[in-house]
Amino acid sequence: MQIPRILLWGAACAITVASLTAQPTRSAEVLPPNHQAETSGFDRSQSAALFVGIRHFTHDENLTEVRYAVDDAVDLAFVFALDRNVHLVEAGRVVLALSGDPQKPESRQKLAALRAAGATIRGAGESDILVSLERQARSAGRKGFLIVGIATHGFSADGVHYLLAANSLFEHRETSISTNKLLDIVDRSDAQRSLFFIDACRSRMTSGERSEGQSDPRSAAPLVQALGQTRGEVVFYAAAAGQYAYDDDERKNGVFTAAVIDGLRCAATANAHGLVTVEALSDYVDSRVLTWTQKHRHARSGKGIQILGDASSKVMPLAACARPAAAMPANVRSSERLFNVFDAAGVRLWGGEVDGTIVQAEVADLDGDGVREVVVGVGGSGSDTGKILVFGAAATLLWSRNTMARAPYGTSPSGRMAVTSFATGDLFRDGKREIVSLSIDAQGWYPARLCLFDDAGTLLGSYWHPGHLHKVIVGGETANGEPRIIVAGVNNDLRRVLRAEGYFPAVFVFDPRRVAGEAPPYVGGSQNGTQLWYGVIRPTGQSIVRLELVDRDQDGTNQISVWMSSANVLYLDFAGNVVGAGKGDGAKGDITFGLVRKK
Repeated sequence: MQIPRILLWGAACAITVASLTAQPTRSAEVLPPNHQAETSGFDRSQSAALFVGIRHFTHDENLTEVRYAVDDAVDLAFVFALDRNVHLVEAGRVVLALSGDPQKPESRQKLAALRAAGATIRGAGESDILVSLERQARSAGRKGFLIVGIATHGFSADGVHYLLAANSLFEHRETSISTNKLLDIVDRSDAQRSLFFIDACRSRMTSGERSEGQSDPRSAAPLVQALGQTRGEVVFYAAAAGQYAYDDDERKNGVFTAAVIDGLRCAATANAHGLVTVEALSDYVDSRVLTWTQKHRHARSGKGIQILGDASSKVMPLAACARPAAAMPANVRSSERLFNVFDAAGVRLWGGEVDGTIVQAEVADLDGDGVREVVVGVGGSGSDTGKILVFGAAATLLWSRNTMARAPYGTSPSGRMAVTSFATGDLFRDGKREIVSLSIDAQGWYPARLCLFDDAGTLLGSYWHPGHLHKVIVGGETANGEPRIIVAGVNNDLRRVLRAEGYFPAVFVFDPRRVAGEAPPYVGGSQNGTQLWYGVIRPTGQSIVRLELVDRDQDGTNQISVWMSSANVLYLDFAGNVVGAGKGDGAKGDITFGLVRKK
């Protein structure tokens, strides 16, 4: 039995590609009840996808780069895998075959999100593409989709359409891949639904066109339920026969690709069930492409896209746009400059980029309204370095605070701070959460600063420290006890007072209502610090690698667990007394703890 499939094409040389795809007997259909067992619903975990983007061609210097090919591949992969409106495939079952890097920061961010979510990145040579497609076709199950997207140069010869791999030579046809070969591989898959997106014919002898400028001689429940009752083939063309497809240099995608992405992300009109169907997407993309073409290329153009399929294909659902009201940030993942926010189901909601290096990112309901905000701490080097950034659930920047201030010590700091860590907690037991941030001099000089911000970004207090601060936790001795701020770092200046060489590991505790001054030995120009107690660990030359609250006796009373780089561990009570000690595997030597008295 021949399984009908859904095919989405973006092709510049529509008149050539049409000869490969015009199969009027294959179209979408809503299955009658007696076919339910055969289809057995839709399961995205059985889907598999391959997205190919070839910007650079490694073996033929005469081939111009396809500027936005990698952006197209990444952006489409992101929509199908991580956009909550579509989500037809799990990110861990996505392969990206790429040659070159994305041009847009947003696409670089999406690539990082895909990689973090489990997508595989491979090369885009001829064998890479064929092997990857074979594997993805075999891995797609009957209840899923097989999704393929390819963006590269293409040409036609002797009635056959070819796509260029990264290592192809234009003058040697055998080094290219025929579209027929790719379709044959797709046809052998068990998947009952396929989506094939080819954006080719990109020689670009005329800038801004995805052709040579002349005829080329060479996841939401309603969506899952609706897809479970449909199968079929729908063919979208980026341009009508004999017309061209264009690049949008402002959007940095193909005009057609950008319209498809926006349509699937709910710019197209949804039906009464909140679903974007083939018909709705077609109408939206056609209008967008035609409007752009008339504005930027041919004012009298009357042709947009072309779609192939029978009447029943119009009802095929492609995206769900009735967002659950409960969808909100549940976790955030970061990598270098980029962060991505996900809901409880693991679907990406939105993301952002900072000018610096993200050292920590968390979600927390700061203002107690039941909606979580996203908190980002920035280190590294950039205009955002040293800042705490707080974003609302809908990606709006609510506030930004710089932790920089003039240090009280007679050193030569760089003039800016870099965040190393932060913690959030309901420090005043009023249903709101405060942020405690640690930052150090951005060039590695020894001053460090602790800042306490309320939920709206107001600085409630700060504390200077003569040595780097690394770890901070918040919590109480008991479940109903007064919250405390517990900090760990190293003190550079105590060696003068305690007459020892090297830097002292330090642990100290604050009442959040009183955070001010500077740490011992009080050699700066600020007031004595307001810490409840300040303790140091001997011998010097170690570092604190873990700082935790633990209830060792299971009696409802917490201790402060301090793990050292020497694999020794101390347990302190909330008054600064040693209540236990231990040694981990490979522990070296012994350690002692003592409190430093205020002068």
